[in-house]
This record gives sequence, structure tokens and C-alpha cells, in this order.
Amino acid sequence: MRDRFEGKVALVTGAGGGIGLATARRFAAEGAQVVCADLDEATGRAAAEEVGGTFVPVDVASEPAVEAMFALAVDAYGGLDVSFHNAGISPPEDASILDTALDTWRRVQDVNLTSVYLCCRHAIPHLRARGGGAIVNTASFVA
Repeated sequence: MRDRFEGKVALVTGAGGGIGLATARRFAAEGAQVVCADLDEATGRAAAEEVGGTFVPVDVASEPAVEAMFALAVDAYGGLDVSFHNAGISPPEDASILDTALDTWRRVQDVNLTSVYLCCRHAIPHLRARGGGAIVNTASFVA
């Protein structure tokens, strides 16, 4: 299965660590060109360098940033075949509804939920342009 993604382009959000990094590594190992997207420039850049891909800094809760992320991926590689939406946060100040400030609550919802909507919304036209593809949305126990 080493060449399963040969000639394919995969974009991974939250690629700087954890599941995102493991996914970026796997796509690259199976032949994909990988776009590593992350808010953290240091870890995102390191992931892209490790897998021989491209780093895109992105706040997945920002529609203009998400739109630019996909545009960069398509410009860099000519299209998109897989969009893996994995970015998520669980800040310590969101431990209890009794203590969580409304601004913290909204940021968590924007990153963990709205980002999936934004990424799907902006990935689908690019996937259609290639004749199809795959979207994978991950969630955690806090979702």
C-alpha cells in the first residue's frame, strides 16, 4: 500500500502534533503530497519539513484564513484529493461550565465545530474540481 496516495494531494489541519502529525506522516509514507496546516508555526513547519510537504499557517476559525489555506494548497499542488479536518482545542480554562467564560466557550466552539463547517465548505469545490475525493472530520471526547 506504499503508493496508495501516489499523485494525490492531502491537506491536514492540526498537523503540528498528535493525530494530525501521525496522519500527515502516513499520507506522505503512502505517496501523497501533504499540506500541513496549523496555528502553531513552529510545529506546523516542522511537520511539513518532516513529510516533505508544505506548511500553511491557519486559524481554522477564520473563514478568510481557511479559504486562503485551500487556495495555497491548490496553487502549490494543482488540486486537492483529501481534506483531513483535525484541528481542535481543549483549553484549561474550559474545565467546567461553572467557571468557563463566554469568550472561552465561543473560541472552543469556533475551533472545534465551526472550523469543520468552514473546512468542508471550502474543500468541497476543490474536491469536485478533481472529480471527487475524501473528507475526514475527527473529533475528541470533548466534542
